[in-house]
Amino acid sequence: MSSTTPVRPAWARWRRRTAAAVVSLLVVTGLVAVTAPTAHAVASTTCTGTSQLGYSPGLTLTPQTVTVSASDSVPTCTSTDPTITGVIMSPYSYPVANAACNSVQVDPGNVLVIHWNNAQTSTVTGLTYTTAVVAGVSVSTGTGTVAAAVVTWLYPLVNPLLRPYMQGEVASKYVSAN
Repeated sequence: MSSTTPVRPAWARWRRRTAAAVVSLLVVTGLVAVTAPTAHAVASTTCTGTSQLGYSPGLTLTPQTVTVSASDSVPTCTSTDPTITGVIMSPYSYPVANAACNSVQVDPGNVLVIHWNNAQTSTVTGLTYTTAVVAGVSVSTGTGTVAAAVVTWLYPLVNPLLRPYMQGEVASKYVSAN
């Protein structure tokens, strides 16, 4: 007696892979130039890490308002301030209007509070966001101000609709600040 495995149509396999890619979307944070606490001089800090984003309800081809739930891990920082070695992040969520599989603007608001491992915080204000597709990866860039410094926060997002057309993986370190 032989058993057969049911064959799913190509669209079902693609839909399942797309849903898995969207639910477990990993993003990489980029360079952060910050002002250290008043007792210290200005510090230049580069941090890298990942984020997992979830969408509720799930993304479809029809634009709709969704809630983005994010969980970030930024364990590694290199800084001119030797007390800064990482960022402490807590899960957070925010609404996104007009989100669809082919268009999601990562925009958690115009204020970001960074909690450093040394118990200090930096508040980034005036954040604005732009999105561009680079080699099949949708990169959302947020730029704002910390005291007299400029912060650029980059989120490369894998676009599951473009994924079948990508040749290999995109692995880059995104660095942009002054």
